[in-house]
Amino acid sequence: MIVHKTPRLLLETWDLNDFEAFAAIARDADVMRFIAEGEPWPDSRIGWFMGKQAGLQETLGFCHWKMTDRTSRELLGFCGIAPLASVGEIEIGWWLKPAHWQKGLAFEGAERVVRAAFDDYGIRRIVARAYRANTRSIALMERLGMTFDRLLEPGPVGAIVLFVLEAPTLPVSQTEESNRMGQG
Repeated sequence: MIVHKTPRLLLETWDLNDFEAFAAIARDADVMRFIAEGEPWPDSRIGWFMGKQAGLQETLGFCHWKMTDRTSRELLGFCGIAPLASVGEIEIGWWLKPAHWQKGLAFEGAERVVRAAFDDYGIRRIVARAYRANTRSIALMERLGMTFDRLLEPGPVGAIVLFVLEAPTLPVSQTEESNRMGQG
């Protein structure tokens, strides 16, 4: 099911038929270099991830959605939001096939997800984490307007940084302000 669209992408719910296409990404050493332990995932972890996303979509209404090319419907990776239990926040995350790197697709998907987090799901703050050495992901976080928050416990690949983005505060109209002040 299509959940969100951008000019070039579809963000969709996961399907069992997505396993092989997603497994090719999760087994790619270049993609996985800065993910978790820095190693390609075994099938069991790939299946667990996909199942977890389906469960989050069902219970919360959002997850790390599969990201597909709007024209070809090729599975390019994922982009979405999900709870990050270790810091008690909602995290935005993305993976993308190397053949599609440096085309602005991760930013396009992440920008749509940020807007949905704030406008559609009522989330007021999102975080993102990356190994400090993952300069491309950090640059994308900064491009989204995220700012450095703190260092997390180091992982197998080194230091991990946490970035944060708060929902914009909309100016209160004079009518709303007057009503709040009991003058309306």
